[in-house]
Amino acid sequence: MDIPTFYVQMLGGFSVTYNDIFINNQSSQSKKPWTILEYLITFHDREIPSNELIDLVWSEQTAGNPSGALKTLIFRTRRLLAPLGFSPQNLLIQKRGSYAWNPAVKTVVDTDIFESFCTQAAAAGTNEEQLDLYLKALQIYKGDFLPKSSWESWVVPISTYYHSLYRKAARKTIELLSAKDEWEKIIEICRSAITIEPFDETFHYQLIYALYNNQMQNQALEHYKYATDLFYNEFAIPPSERLKSLYIIISDKEHGILTDLALIQESMQEDMRRNGAYYCEFSVFRNIYQLERRAIERTGDSIFLCQLTIRNADGNFPKPAIMARAMNDLEHAIFSSLRHGDVYARYSVSQYLILLPTISFENGEAVMQRIIRSFKKGHARKQLVIDYSLQPVTPDIGG
Repeated sequence: MDIPTFYVQMLGGFSVTYNDIFINNQSSQSKKPWTILEYLITFHDREIPSNELIDLVWSEQTAGNPSGALKTLIFRTRRLLAPLGFSPQNLLIQKRGSYAWNPAVKTVVDTDIFESFCTQAAAAGTNEEQLDLYLKALQIYKGDFLPKSSWESWVVPISTYYHSLYRKAARKTIELLSAKDEWEKIIEICRSAITIEPFDETFHYQLIYALYNNQMQNQALEHYKYATDLFYNEFAIPPSERLKSLYIIISDKEHGILTDLALIQESMQEDMRRNGAYYCEFSVFRNIYQLERRAIERTGDSIFLCQLTIRNADGNFPKPAIMARAMNDLEHAIFSSLRHGDVYARYSVSQYLILLPTISFENGEAVMQRIIRSFKKGHARKQLVIDYSLQPVTPDIGG
């Protein structure tokens, strides 16, 4: 007689499947029965004392009859299992004041499979074997351990353990794929990794680099801007030196030797579908600023460096979510208000810099006012204030 086999998902969600019938915790049913079920299956290799389950569910709360309350909760937990078509009493069993997930049934848990693949991969003898095993592990990892119970104290260390295994597996897989120039597969893995670990700069870096190497330069530049905005908005930090160095690489369209000037000009063409001002990374903006300083000594032209800063009316910074939306709206206002040849860059979590050539101070102020009017027209929070300042760029006397 075949041993009943139950398949359990714990990574990215919780479900139990038997004979193609499954139950999961996506319904609005009470949390406590699901907590009992998750806990008993997680520790299905041992019997769980009643006191441990009482502490798990009721913590420091005192109940008049905790044993009776637990029996009622076990009954409700067994009722969750009824749709599977297997006797719930034969799944959640009671022994000598303890409860357990029946060891007589075969239980296949995705966490065990994932961990096994990672362990085998780390011990594999060749890169090909290692890559194959890591790819299998990444297919299993659909998300963090028991995400709907992520705040539970018992879940946190287990989730951290599997999450750490996943990050190591994903990074090693990317390293192995990079050696084979398998950029499309790296793009796929990085995009999945970013949904699970959105603030790991390594995955953003590798995605940008893979997009670039896969002849997807525009997407690489778009994701660079998305990633830098993400770290500005969430942590108020500028791009790392590593990311800024990558920007210089992905901004360059050609690396080969060209002697045809027409081809060279074509390689440097900007996407002319963008009809507003020119946005660039601050490191590029700084280079343009230095070139302009050198030029004005010779030409005598005027050029102004302008700064726009967002703040609350009381002088403090808005909350991160409000700041993020405001900075996006301010960029749109800058982009649409300036001339095609004007250059701007994000300078900090709350500031943009602009270079305005061949204008007077009065005209520069008029441009700033136009940007502010455009921002206020498009932004709902009227209490935000946009401060601005202008200074003429001085010549490079060392030139």
